[in-house]
Amino acid sequence: MTGKTRTMRNFSRTALALSAAAFAAGLLAVPSAEAAPSAVPSGQSDVNGDGYGDLVTGSEATVSGAEHAGAIVVNTGSSRGISSGRNQIVSQNSAGVPGASETNDRFGSALATGDLNDDGYTDVVAGTPREKVGGDVDGGTVAVLWGSTSGLAGGTTLSDPAPTAHDHFGNRLAVGDFDGDGRPELAVGTSDENVWIFDGISKAGAGSHRELSTAIAPGSPDYYRSLAVGDFDGDGSDDLVVGGRYDEDGSFDGAALVHPGAGGAYTVLPDEAPVATTGDFDGDGHDDLLLGSPDENAVTAYPGGTEGLRASVRRTLTQDTPGVPGVTEPSDYFGEGVAAGDVDGDGYDDVAVGAEYETVGSVPNAGSVVVLRGSADGLTGTAAQAVHQGTKGVPGVNEPYDRFGPDVRLTDTNGDGNADLAVGAPMENTSNGALWSLRGSADGVTSAHAVSFSAATAGLSKDPYQYFGRSMPTSAHGS
Repeated sequence: MTGKTRTMRNFSRTALALSAAAFAAGLLAVPSAEAAPSAVPSGQSDVNGDGYGDLVTGSEATVSGAEHAGAIVVNTGSSRGISSGRNQIVSQNSAGVPGASETNDRFGSALATGDLNDDGYTDVVAGTPREKVGGDVDGGTVAVLWGSTSGLAGGTTLSDPAPTAHDHFGNRLAVGDFDGDGRPELAVGTSDENVWIFDGISKAGAGSHRELSTAIAPGSPDYYRSLAVGDFDGDGSDDLVVGGRYDEDGSFDGAALVHPGAGGAYTVLPDEAPVATTGDFDGDGHDDLLLGSPDENAVTAYPGGTEGLRASVRRTLTQDTPGVPGVTEPSDYFGEGVAAGDVDGDGYDDVAVGAEYETVGSVPNAGSVVVLRGSADGLTGTAAQAVHQGTKGVPGVNEPYDRFGPDVRLTDTNGDGNADLAVGAPMENTSNGALWSLRGSADGVTSAHAVSFSAATAGLSKDPYQYFGRSMPTSAHGS
């Protein structure tokens, strides 16, 4: 996500607290009247249009006794950032949301945000890839949850155009303007190699859809999970990055395929296990691409330009790069989670990189997040920061197998112009899961006014294995 490049308008939401009792009953408030939304920097998620970025977080929550049914928590921004009590919980049992909460549905395990109906409020797209559809046990569904002055209010199902051709419809999602008409479209992944693009989305459904053929190997999305959006050549049409296993001469190697929005041949970027986000790291007005490679413990930045991505000047950073905290170790999974945003307000997008299996001190798999700075020369290790539960002022304590950092997000939740860092740790507290929000500042990420809370504190179930913090959305640009 970037606040400097062309994106669709995205907007956040007001305070709407649902009690645990209301959640169990599946209630979702519906607004009585719409107020004009306030503008926020582009790329932010603002579902209630109050001008502050919000955090949208998925879980495998138990809902009305149905284990792993899934629920979404929306924490609303304010001048003081987010808090655990100012939130909205949405499940398939919520009023107006399509479907019903059932065991192992995993509603919200894939998320994306964007103003799909151009009303000034950010909408949330929720994938439910394990949903049973008719006789198809893992057919999957996609629901668009509509933003409003009172938060998310009701939803619309986007039907699978080819239900017999694949499973897990909705396991990957991304929003972008691929045809350059000024209106957002939705890219939906499945268990096979192709991606479905939905256009003209409204509360009545999608106006049209088309299939994008890719060279990613069938079944690849079950292993690598990457859809990302950026206008890398500045032609006014967003390009779609599809990460997975690429079949070249019978060998299945990791790769990111960049499909130009204006049409034409795709570009292959070899990468062992690409996890993608986009931002403007060098401040030249073109989107740049970042690929996280957790299998290789590395991230690689590809600058954009008038001719598209410039692979010849790509830059790879690891924990052995000068300035980057830590040391590269086997199976740290540095690059497992990636997100872009301007943390220090200097006009260059920065990157948060999760390393969920990082050993911190003597604590195995505690997990950490490294923030890399953008500059006129692009992404750099200079002034990089490491954040974990042992960092001074960060709530919590490093414990074995907490796995802090598999999902990260950078978004301005208090309106000061600096992107704040959100970090999930779905294995925290016997996998009840937890979320952290650390503010951005001119000096980078700071622990002052840090916020942290678990699934139970947020109003979800107190039981183990809720995996709160397991998923965060891709927005119109970024992760």
